[in-house]
Amino acid sequence: MSRRLSRKFPLLRLPRLALIEVVKCWNPIEIYLFSRVSRKTKKISKLVKIPYLTLGLTVYQCYEVSLDNPDCWARKHWYFRLYPGLRNYEKYRTERYLDIYSKNAGKSVGKLIDHCLEIFNCEFRGMSIIIDPVMKSSNLNVFMNWINQHEKLYKIPYLTASSKETGDQFYYNWFMHNLKKDIGVLTLYQSYYETERSMLKVNGKVDNLTLYSRKKFVDLDHLIRMDCVYTDVGGSLTNRDLNIFMKNWKEMKANERVGLYFFNAAEKLNWRVILKGLDGETRDVRTVRREYISPWDKTQIFKVNGGVDVTRTDGKVATIGMTFHMMFEDEPLSREMIRDYQRLIVGQNMDGQEMDMNFVHDPEYKLTAEQRKEFFVMVK
Repeated sequence: MSRRLSRKFPLLRLPRLALIEVVKCWNPIEIYLFSRVSRKTKKISKLVKIPYLTLGLTVYQCYEVSLDNPDCWARKHWYFRLYPGLRNYEKYRTERYLDIYSKNAGKSVGKLIDHCLEIFNCEFRGMSIIIDPVMKSSNLNVFMNWINQHEKLYKIPYLTASSKETGDQFYYNWFMHNLKKDIGVLTLYQSYYETERSMLKVNGKVDNLTLYSRKKFVDLDHLIRMDCVYTDVGGSLTNRDLNIFMKNWKEMKANERVGLYFFNAAEKLNWRVILKGLDGETRDVRTVRREYISPWDKTQIFKVNGGVDVTRTDGKVATIGMTFHMMFEDEPLSREMIRDYQRLIVGQNMDGQEMDMNFVHDPEYKLTAEQRKEFFVMVK
């Protein structure tokens, strides 16, 4: 009687080169599962290179680890969703999703991320924080300890935070207050800071800070500690705060990395207070125009007319001013804009002299109270 042949394919008995060619045909989820079988399969998996693969993490109803190739024209994504506890979640398994359940999800997600970073040799792109009630547990503490103690993740390249429920801001504040990492780009949306408890606190430096709100959210001390390169924020900064900020920059005591800052001050700008002790040089709004490429949109160019130049002790120059005389096109200044610039910043009325420059009469122009609070710092 003949022996019955096995229907199983002897995958691990293939020659090494043949096995590598087989694994190359798999997607990242299949490669991950294969790499968990043994030390041998892990070594084989690490030999399969997927170019330009990046890793991201979303903290929401679960820990969702995503792998994607941003340079691929089809931009495919693969997701590992790690749920806290062993509840009866609906199992979802497709070519691009793998659901995992763990009693200690906060610890397991750290191991999952480390494993993916190792076998795929990919970059940790960033995190999105949208904490759901199911995540309000000790798992979050364990995860926070993992990321804070991770030596290779010394900086979070991109971090966004938002909220779906109005009452959940406390947990977002907790997350931000306990994260002890530098951040590349930090974006916080309106729902994050709708309560008075949501005063921003970041423990490390932030390269690029954007807050989609003009409410009180950043104080002077914390702004100095974050040492941003670019920022667009509302806050509680007064005229005196702006003066102290610029003095610290001028004397190289703090915030030496300033590139482009936009502030919505707590009060109307008073240039006598702001410029006190700065020895600023007020430039003619009618003849001086400088350009700065937006760090948030490389196709956008800010065109600054006039402004006050403040020179740092090492010779670096910062231009400060009000955003109402910053343009985005090659449009002429109106007589009314020139008048307000002279009145508010130069501190005197127009002398009545006509300059060889295009400017127009604009009867619809109006400098509002809110626009009189908008301040910028530009360092090229």
